[in-house]
Amino acid sequence: MKKEQIGKRLREVRINARLTQREMATLVNLATGSIGAMENGLYTPNFDVLRVIHNRLGVSYDYIIDGLESPDNTAKLIEENTRLKDELDRMKKIVDKLVK
Repeated sequence: MKKEQIGKRLREVRINARLTQREMATLVNLATGSIGAMENGLYTPNFDVLRVIHNRLGVSYDYIIDGLESPDNTAKLIEENTRLKDELDRMKKIVDKLVK
């Protein structure tokens, strides 16, 4: 049961951060299918994955593992993720212009 609960919280964290499974996989350096497997409770992320999620998304270990606190950083995460996506889009346009 615990794996499923961790998976549900990971999905919630990812969705609140407005990340696709692919983007989350890139963020934590895993295959996209691994994110789906974690979210579906097929396996539990190791500490390295939890550390990246904690550091990059500001989500506590306690929340992911035990659900002890709610992810209060949702607005901040959405704002930061939007800013990063805008910056990435800007960089892609620059690269496209340079390649042409």
